[in-house]
Amino acid sequence: MRRFRIITAACLTAITLMVAANAWYLYSLYNSIKEQTLHTVTECVRRADMLEILSRIGGRTHGQDESFIRMSFHIVGNKTPDGSYEYPDLLENIGQTMSEYFHSVEASDSLLPTRDYAMLDSIFHKELYNSGLDAEIATIRPLRDNIGPQQELWNVDFAISADDEPIYTAYFSNLNSHILQRMSGIVVTSAIILCLMAFLVWYLLHWVKRLRSIEQMKDDFTHNMTHELKTPVAVAYSAADSMLRYYDQSDEKRNRQFLAIIMERLSFLSGMIENILSMSMQRFKTMRLDIEPVALRPLVTEIAGMMELKATKPVTLTVDIPEGLYVRADSLHLGNVLSNIIDNAMKYSGSEVAIRITADSGSITVADNGIGIDKAHLPYIFDKFYRVTSGDRYEVGGYGLGLYYVRQITELHGWDISVTSKPGQGTTFTINTSTDEKK
Repeated sequence: MRRFRIITAACLTAITLMVAANAWYLYSLYNSIKEQTLHTVTECVRRADMLEILSRIGGRTHGQDESFIRMSFHIVGNKTPDGSYEYPDLLENIGQTMSEYFHSVEASDSLLPTRDYAMLDSIFHKELYNSGLDAEIATIRPLRDNIGPQQELWNVDFAISADDEPIYTAYFSNLNSHILQRMSGIVVTSAIILCLMAFLVWYLLHWVKRLRSIEQMKDDFTHNMTHELKTPVAVAYSAADSMLRYYDQSDEKRNRQFLAIIMERLSFLSGMIENILSMSMQRFKTMRLDIEPVALRPLVTEIAGMMELKATKPVTLTVDIPEGLYVRADSLHLGNVLSNIIDNAMKYSGSEVAIRITADSGSITVADNGIGIDKAHLPYIFDKFYRVTSGDRYEVGGYGLGLYYVRQITELHGWDISVTSKPGQGTTFTINTSTDEKK
C-alpha cells in the first residue's frame, strides 16, 4: 500500500505539472496570436492611411487618367558575407517605403485637401474585414485625441516608421473572440484531455477506496466468523471431552445431556456453513425457487412465535395481516427473509423492542422501535459482509450476510426491498411484492 501511495502521489504530481505547463503554453500562445493580430491591425492602418492619401491625390489629377498613379522607390537590401543581398520582411518594407513616400507628397503639396477621417475609418474597417478581423467598431484618430471612455476597445498607435513618433491611434472592438477561435482546436482538445485525466484519476481513487472497503469487510468477516465458530466448537469440544474423560454408562441422563449439547452446537455450525454457502453468487444464479400461493398470515404468525421463543430480551411482536391474504412466493425462503429482518430488529434494539409486521396486496412491512440506522449506512446495509459499526467496534455478533441474503431472495422473486430509518426511532423494511405482477 505504501508503494501504491508513492506511485499515486508521483503520478498526480506529474499530472499537475503537465496541466500547469499546458496552461502556461496556452497563455503564451494567446499572447503570441494577440501580438500577430495587433501587427495585422497596424498594417491595416498603414494601408488605410495610404489609400486615403491616394484618394486625395487622385482627386487633383484633372484631365488625367485616375486609374493609376506613377511612383518609384528604392529597396535597400542587406549584404551577406558571401557578397549576395537579402531583403528581410520585403512586403512590410515596401509598405513602409510607400507610406513614407505618400506622406512626403502630402507634406510638400500645400494644395492637397485635408485628411478625411470618415473615409479613413471606412477604409480601415474594410481592410480589417479583408484581413479576417470582424471588428464592429473601427476608427482612427490623431494621436491623443480624446474620444471618451472606451473601456471595451483595444487600440494601437501607428507611426510611419519605427524611428518616427506615432501620428494615429486606431481604436477597434475587442478581438478576444478571434484569438480564441484560432486557439479553439488546442483549447478544446486540451480541455477534453484534462477532463479525461480528471475522470480517470477520480475513477481510480474511487475503486481503490471501494477495494479497501471490501478488504476491510473481508477482514471483519474473517474475524467475526472466527469468533462465531470458536464458541460452538469450544462447547461441543468440552462436552465430548467430558464424555471421554468421565464416561459413565449408567448415567444415561447425563450422557444424553452432553450429546444434546454436541448436536445443538453441530446443528448451529451446519446452519452457519449453509448460510455462508448460500451467499455464493453462482448459487444464486442457478437457484430455483418453488413459487406457489402462500397464505401470509399463518406463515408470519408461525415465524413470529419462533422468534419470540428465541428472544433473549422482552419482545412484542404484532402481526397485522388480513386473513385470506396470499402472495406468490417460495415459502421457505420468504420465511428466512422475514426471520432475518426480525432477528436484526431484535439484535439492534435496547433492553426491549416492539416489532410490527403488516401486509397488503402489494407489500410486506416490518417496523421496529430499535436503535435505528444512521443515514450514511443505509445505502450499504444490503452489501455482502457489510455491518453497521459504532466507532471502532461492532455492537452485536454476526458476519454481515443476513441482509445480503434478504436482498438476493427478494430480487429472485422479482420484488423490491427498501428501508427507512432514523437513529433512536427505529427502522422500517418494506418488501414491494407487486413488482412481480408487472413483469
